[in-house]
Amino acid sequence: MKKNRPFYLLFLLALIANPAIAQYGEPEIQSIEAPKNLYDEGYKAGFGFSFNLNDFGFGVGSQFRLGLGPYTEGLINFKIAGLRDPSEQTYIDYYFGSRTIPSKYKRVVTFPLTVGLKRRVFARQISDNFRVHTSMSFGPTMALTTPYFKDLNNNGFREANITQFSIYEPVQDIFSGLKDAETKWGWTGDLVLGIDFGDNFARLQTFQFGYSFYYFEDGLQILEPFKPFRNTNGNYIDNNNDGIADVFESANDKINYFGSAQITFIFGWMW
Repeated sequence: MKKNRPFYLLFLLALIANPAIAQYGEPEIQSIEAPKNLYDEGYKAGFGFSFNLNDFGFGVGSQFRLGLGPYTEGLINFKIAGLRDPSEQTYIDYYFGSRTIPSKYKRVVTFPLTVGLKRRVFARQISDNFRVHTSMSFGPTMALTTPYFKDLNNNGFREANITQFSIYEPVQDIFSGLKDAETKWGWTGDLVLGIDFGDNFARLQTFQFGYSFYYFEDGLQILEPFKPFRNTNGNYIDNNNDGIADVFESANDKINYFGSAQITFIFGWMW
């Protein structure tokens, strides 16, 4: 037993030294490099042109950005965009190429002006050439409405079937109806999740997906407000036999609130 003592001592020393050797051989922990941002890189303002598409149609506009901090920007947006009733359906005459929207009463073009706040998110988790952000904008909007057709008898209904009615009311383009244009004021806003692309901070390339809405307190009459009242036989009432309906009933109400998903592309510059 005494002869084995040197062996036991060496074995014990090896056990004690082994963790120290393993600990000494561990690599150093590398610190994560802080993400770059436009504000600290000297890009504190920007301007871009925006193109958006939603259930109401196509829109174009511009956006001004002002850096407020490393990951925060203030926004000013101006757009020109169409607005329509989501239930509208367009029919195409394949012989003549003309387009008609049944029950359409007014065309609407909006001019929203909003201010908002944009904030970059997941800056440390996602690379600098794929800058994810959220934004929210809100402000007033003006809606310009023009008649969709020439309402010759001002009854809020388009007589378009010459076999049923004695008159034919033609569709007008937006320029022909400008003399009868009306303006309505309301509110609009956007909630957005987007991505700024690229390593070159001087170039502005953005894709956004979000929700856009409009609210008009007095509502917009986009579809025909009235339609001819028909009796049990399905015929409209013509008391004076002039080929024009004399009794009408309500058809479509005004709309106060419009909301739609929206995609937006923005291209511009930062400086």
